[in-house]
Amino acid sequence: MKQPNTLAESSLAKSKLELVALFVITTIALSGAFQMHWAVSLLVAPLAMAGGILAIMFGVHTLWMLVTGAEKLGMMVGLRKTPLL
Repeated sequence: MKQPNTLAESSLAKSKLELVALFVITTIALSGAFQMHWAVSLLVAPLAMAGGILAIMFGVHTLWMLVTGAEKLGMMVGLRKTPLL
């Protein structure tokens, strides 16, 4: 039986190349910017990648809280109804 084509697929299987590219770029950046030995930068790169991804997630979450807070404040004042909430 043929499987139907879907848009939602496992993103982890397709993102291996992106993760490898991010690891290589992070390793090169760490060894160049902080004057690290290449072996040390290989060990530190996953931590730097995780820290960068967590910082981006924190920033996006903070901006989303700011937007929803502004929308709630606007609804309380009676400016308009929002599709966000």
